[in-house]
Parts: sequence; structure tokens; C-alpha cells
Amino acid sequence: MRHYGMVPSEKEAHRVGIFIVRAVLNPSHHANRLMEVRFYTPFLWVSRLGPPLLRHLAGVGEMRHILGARPDVWRTDTHRIHYREQPDAYWYSKLGPIAIEYDAGSYSPALLKRKAETFALRFVGQYWGAPTEKKAEQLRVKLAGFGLEPRFVLAAPWW
Repeated sequence: MRHYGMVPSEKEAHRVGIFIVRAVLNPSHHANRLMEVRFYTPFLWVSRLGPPLLRHLAGVGEMRHILGARPDVWRTDTHRIHYREQPDAYWYSKLGPIAIEYDAGSYSPALLKRKAETFALRFVGQYWGAPTEKKAEQLRVKLAGFGLEPRFVLAAPWW
């Protein structure tokens, strides 16, 4: 509703080839609350992914909306959460490729450091996202210790 001004009914979604996935999950990795969420996707294989990966992909998608990046200049690797030094998405901006990374709160400081340093070598920039402003602030503090400017960390609540 927030981005497209509508929520299709199940019948409408099915008619246009959209799969609806219902999941019960927490908004971030360590959150104590559960919420029921509906995810919409045109891809059958995405509809078969587990809740943590759907949450992660929704966070990456929310970052695209916040950054105002058009779909044609954005590539998301929807196969898995990347615990290695590969970004969740690539934004092919006018300045060059930018790494996009979403952390729902499960990354260790060592992994954050490796990713930030690798992205700095391979991309013209990097943006990080977190599900809440509180988690984004924690991420800003951690990443600032590795030389990343706080303005490149976004709160991206996907629900």
C-alpha cells in the first residue's frame, strides 16, 4: 500500500500472476515480537523461500524505494543472504556501481568489517540498511569504526 497505493486481493493477485506468501516472523533478527506479514512476488521460487530470507529481501527492496533507485538500475541477488563479502544488491548509479547491504541484526562485527572494506575496494560507494532506526544507529556506530560515513546507513522498515 505504501509504495503502490493498493493491496491486491488474492483473486486479483492470482489473475495477474502475483504470488502471496504469508509468514510469521520478527521484524529483525533479535526482535522479541512476532508479526504476520504478506509478501507479494511474481516469482514462484521466491514464494518458496523461508521467512528470514523474505524479511531480508523486503529490507533490500525498501532500501531501493528510500534511495529512489529505478528497478532498471538495480539488481538483487535473491538466492540467499550473503554471509560473505558479496552485496545483497547492486545499484548501477550514474556514479558507478554501489553495493547495497541489509543487516537485520545478525552480522558479527568481523563480518561487517570485512564487507565494508571489500565493498570500499570494489564499488564507488555502499549503502547499508537496518529494519529500525535503533538498529540503524547501532550499525552506524559499528561501521563508523571502519571508516564508513553514518549518512550511508538507512533505517529501512519493510513492514
